[in-house]
Amino acid sequence: MIARFRHWSGKELSSLLWHTIRALALVVYTALLAEAFVRLSDPQPVMPRYVTGTAWGVRGNIPNARYWHHTPEVDVEYRVNSQGLRADREYPTNKPPGVCRVALFGDSIFFGYEVDLQDSFAGQLENRLKEHGIPAEVLNFAVSGFGTAEMLQTYESYGRHFDPDVTIFSWSQTDPSDNVRSDLYELKYGQLVRVNAEYLPSVKFQDMLMRYRLYRLINDNSQFYAFARESISIALKNRLEFARIASLTSLGRTGDGPASVNGDSDILDSWHRIAKDLSSALVLRAHDVVVADGGDFYLVEFPERVTRTQIAPTIDSLSTAALSRIKVISAIADLSDAARPDLKLFYEKGEGHLTPIGIRVMVDKTVRVLSASPQLAACAQRSRTVLKTSNVR
Repeated sequence: MIARFRHWSGKELSSLLWHTIRALALVVYTALLAEAFVRLSDPQPVMPRYVTGTAWGVRGNIPNARYWHHTPEVDVEYRVNSQGLRADREYPTNKPPGVCRVALFGDSIFFGYEVDLQDSFAGQLENRLKEHGIPAEVLNFAVSGFGTAEMLQTYESYGRHFDPDVTIFSWSQTDPSDNVRSDLYELKYGQLVRVNAEYLPSVKFQDMLMRYRLYRLINDNSQFYAFARESISIALKNRLEFARIASLTSLGRTGDGPASVNGDSDILDSWHRIAKDLSSALVLRAHDVVVADGGDFYLVEFPERVTRTQIAPTIDSLSTAALSRIKVISAIADLSDAARPDLKLFYEKGEGHLTPIGIRVMVDKTVRVLSASPQLAACAQRSRTVLKTSNVR
């Protein structure tokens, strides 16, 4: 190609350069016009996700990331430490003497989308536990987009090494679909089986783009790009989910033998059964692994906002058998009691996450339940002993 250019005249090269500049100018002009149109006609929340791959095969937060979310309701800065946790400090792997650790595993709700660090579930929970005399460290391993399968993988390969006394998984309406779509586990004849080593959707492409400052500038500030990215993401998720539905229902992988699929209704019923059975098995596996490690396991239900005064449960997408074995923290009644037409418990112009007030209600309920945690009580007693010993010295 270079040799070919050498035979071009100066006039031909000038013409090529001019056409290239015009094409680039047209692209920039179109992008700016689209940006202005979106901002004026339908302002979009700008909520970039700073995620990458991890050594244990699932997504993780980009270490040492600093970025912002902007919505019509909030402007929030996110700070991630070198360990991939949303925090302003580093945590030694070995738990310090006299410290009680609580580990959170979840998606964007636990990570704290749309709220400042001190207002997040982790921030409020740590402060409330300290107010109750428990010298707590709350480690936030949450990653936006996680389902239970990814939470389990992160706990088993990473989080357990920080020796938490209490481990809390989140549960929300997106988890059943996320668990099936990730294709990390399947139920085969009633047994939970690991079928794939990793789930890293679009991570390599995202990592490549994030190397360029121009892309990060667009990613962090463009409402048009946020709109396009969200639309494409939803389309890709739906396509992947449809493919998984077709695969699983045709093979009858329900854990109870072949499924009978005779139409759209049967496919949908089969899909819900697969998602429910798989999710229930994953939650039980998480419970068993945490308990075997010597910790207490809890599942926090994040309900769905219907209106400002109507809150819908999400925990009913788990089986009764699973719910009978695990400790579920549900604050639906508390949120319903706190709800008022003039009060926002959930944000309404971003991605619908809990406000600091809504999180406070959830944390209050969580602290009441954790007061009965055997491991947390034992840890608090050890902490008092350590304190007395140090005072004597």
